[in-house]
Formats: sequence, structure tokens, C-alpha cells
Amino acid sequence: MGGFGFTEAQEMFRREVRNFARQELPAGAKERAKRHEPDREMIAKLAAADLLGISLPEKYGGQGGDWISMGIAMEEMGKVDFYASLMPIIPGLAYTFLSMSQEDLIDEWLPPLIKGDKLGCFGVTEADSGSDAAAMKTVAVRDGDDYIITGEKISITNAAFADACIFFAKTDPSLKHKGISAFWVPMDLPGIVKSPIPHTGWKPAAAASIFMDSVRLPAKYRVGDEGQGFYIFGGATDYLRVGLGLIAIAMAEASVEETIANVQQRMAFGKPIAQFEGVSFKIAEHATRIEAAKLLCYRAFYLKDQGMPHTKESAMVKWWCPEVAFNAVHDCLLLHGHVGYSEEAPLEQRLRDVMGFEFADGTAQIMKLVIVRQLIGKAAIPY
Repeated sequence: MGGFGFTEAQEMFRREVRNFARQELPAGAKERAKRHEPDREMIAKLAAADLLGISLPEKYGGQGGDWISMGIAMEEMGKVDFYASLMPIIPGLAYTFLSMSQEDLIDEWLPPLIKGDKLGCFGVTEADSGSDAAAMKTVAVRDGDDYIITGEKISITNAAFADACIFFAKTDPSLKHKGISAFWVPMDLPGIVKSPIPHTGWKPAAAASIFMDSVRLPAKYRVGDEGQGFYIFGGATDYLRVGLGLIAIAMAEASVEETIANVQQRMAFGKPIAQFEGVSFKIAEHATRIEAAKLLCYRAFYLKDQGMPHTKESAMVKWWCPEVAFNAVHDCLLLHGHVGYSEEAPLEQRLRDVMGFEFADGTAQIMKLVIVRQLIGKAAIPY
């Protein structure tokens, strides 16, 4: 993003991803959205198009690109296939954690994630600790060269079919958030049981609970030092939140584009309904909010590329973009009339999927706390 705009290379990349998304993703997208499992064939297409390692080092099979390009890919795919747009962020998230581990773990896991042969997930949420991550009850007890992990994570995206999980547990419960450590956990270890949780939306993301009953994990799978998990988690989720917000906005943008075409054809009182200000002004309002939201997303990714802090911006993106997107998709559905509410149109599915962004990786309330802490400091935090 050279100056105020995208570089020529980024614009070229956008054209390439847009062509790929429009040619390769529409076929079967409606059916994929209804299945509670990832489509491996679709993931293989993404890998073949070099879309799963955009920002990752070339020595592991990545493309060594910037985060703005990552955003471009998620945006263009998000207009066509919600789940496909999520996939590029997963290897990136894995690398953030694996890079704090031993090199042999990176060599073992990152290339197959970039190739689409393996799938990862992110295990933080528990029954009584979602927004309050420090209240997690899962524990990891050191036993010689291993850790013994016991606990449960719930509603974890991709967990039902994941090959590994970035897992958080307390190695010293007495220290509260300072006693949380991070681990890379292969999902085929003895003592791990997954229980699928069918969701209203995000169906291909195959959410599940993960039960760990005295799972023995070699200490080499710990990520970073003991007690650093809470802080590692906070740094990693900045760009994740930006990606999620941008995908939600992409789905809203696609909905507005479809609605513009629809209202020029749909008639009422002898004229296209686009001529009624009650219709056209709604489109103008949502188009404006979408444009502003996208600029905020790309500014956050620009800061990430420059190595600059972007915690405040990512929290702004995460609470505001899903709200903007949900309201836009909802109004677009209404402007389509009964067809928009049917399964003939993609709007009802988008509405269910967009709703999931409102709490995924942090609710609006928690994001606002993050923002005021950045603006005011600890004095603004009520706990």
C-alpha cells in the first residue's frame, strides 16, 4: 500500500485472486455452506493457487508476502465463499506460535498446513471462560519431560477435523493469567476426545469441544516460556481480528452489489424500486459504512506490515465491522423480499455466518475495553 492506496503489485494480486475466486469457488459453494465439515477439495485448490501461505516465509513453502495482500485475498474470497476466506489465516496463526517453538516443530507442521494437507485450530474458549480467558480451568502439570493436560475447550472452530490445536492451559493456577502457558497439541494423542457442536452458521468450520483426559504431551510442544501464554495470545489475535472483520465486510459488500442489481429489476407501482429513496438511501448508507470499514481494516494491516502497534485498530475493526456487516446483509435481505429470505439467495446464509463474527475472537464489549485501555490506560478497566 504505497502512499494512500494499493501498490501496482497488490492490485495485480487482487485481480488474480478475484479471478480465482469467481472461477473456482462458486461451484458447490451453497452445498459446502450447509455441511458441517471442511471441503478438502476446495482447500487443495487454495493451496495449489498459493493462497494458504501468503504472508509466510518462502523456506517453508509460503510466498513471503505482506499482510495487506493477505487481506486482499480474504476480502476477494469472502465475497464468494465464507469458509475459503478463513483458510489463509490458519497457517499464519500457526506460524506465529510455532515460531516460538523448536525449529523441528516448524519443519514438521508448517509446510503441510500451507499445502492444505493439515488443518489447525485455536483452543482458548471454555464453558466459564470466554471473554474472561484468565478464568480458564484447563491445567497442564509438568511431569519430567512431559506435561499432563486435563480440561475442556468448547466451540472451537475447525476442531472437529483439526490435526493440531494451539492450546492454552494453566501451568500455575495460583498466578491466574500469569500462569497460562501455550502448547501445540497434535490431535491424535491418547486421551483426546472431540465432540462436534453444530452451529447456526459457520457450518464448514466444524466447531467442536475438545476434551483432554490426562493427555501426555512432550515438553518440546510448549510454545514460548511457561506463563507467557496469555501475552502470546494477545499479540497473535491482533491480525486475526483484522482478518475476521475484513471477511465480514466482504460478505456485506457482496450483498450490497447483489442488491443494487436486484432493485434495478424489481418493480413496484410501475417502476424499479431503486427509484424509491427508502430503498436507494439504504444502499447509499451501507456502501458508505462498508467503504469506511475497509479502510480501517487495511490501515490495521498496513501498521502490521510496518511493524507498528495495531492493537487499538484491530479491536476497532473487530467490534465495528461485524456490526456494519450484519446490518448491511440484514437490510439487503429485506430489500430482496421473500426471495432474500429463501435458500434461493445467499443472503440468509450470509446473515447467519456474519452473526458469528460478532463474538468470534472477542465480543464487542471486550473490544471496546481493549480500545479504552489503549486510549486511557488501566484506569478505564473495571477489573
